[in-house]
Amino acid sequence: MNLHNAFKHALLQRKRLVGGWFMSASPVIAEVMANGGYDFLVIDIEHSTASTHDLHAVLQAAAESHTYPVVRMASHDKTQIKFALDMGAMSLYFPMVNTVDQAGEVARACRYPPFGDRGFARMHRGSRYNTISDYFDRANHEVCVIAQLETPEAMRNAMQIATTSGIDGLFVGPGDLSVTLGHGGDVNHPQVRELMAELGGYCQRAGIPLGTVMPTPELVAWAFSVGFNFVSHASDLGLLMNSIKTTTHQIRSLMNDVPMDGQATQTVISTGSTPAAY
Repeated sequence: MNLHNAFKHALLQRKRLVGGWFMSASPVIAEVMANGGYDFLVIDIEHSTASTHDLHAVLQAAAESHTYPVVRMASHDKTQIKFALDMGAMSLYFPMVNTVDQAGEVARACRYPPFGDRGFARMHRGSRYNTISDYFDRANHEVCVIAQLETPEAMRNAMQIATTSGIDGLFVGPGDLSVTLGHGGDVNHPQVRELMAELGGYCQRAGIPLGTVMPTPELVAWAFSVGFNFVSHASDLGLLMNSIKTTTHQIRSLMNDVPMDGQATQTVISTGSTPAAY
């Protein structure tokens, strides 16, 4: 069995990839999303109920699909990085990478010596329990390390971070960026858009993989238009909540047309929507 990270190779070719965002920690939901048509699925263990201890089951759930799993780490902690890699994660996002030194540290933590300082073990899911004969040689080349830029400092250092040895791409966190700029989570604020578009142009010209996450399909399309090449949309929890709110609002609106006196009505209410599968 050969080790091959199709997500990394697609990024390096700057293919346009549309991603999902997973937060619920449920292997069932991970399996549903991985079969929903996304190119990749970000497994968020920074801002969700999921943790590294959920990765084994979640990565297994996505394994039979054509969707690449990507893990967003909670920190730069080397023990957690080692655990995620041993569980079979091959592509990782790292939050709050503000400097070249921080970029170098996370890149080295993901690779075995002589290129890094990842701890060595043979018996784990990453090596398919020591059945991939060239795992320890291939892992260093196939792991994909993405630095998240979430502050003005990180945006200023973006091109230096991108060219740090072992960094395979950049990711702009628009929520944190907007907060650190004083715009309270408004990812559509003109200053946020301006900085993202400027970086998008640089990365497009330099051939550097650049990703982000956006809350609406329109903003996903905007990110692609300004030079981003891998973009996620919403999350499982966000999509579920939006669906619940839309449906309950629709039901309550339709209730206004239903008599309250117990008399049967012959009115057929048609919403034009497709019944949900259940």
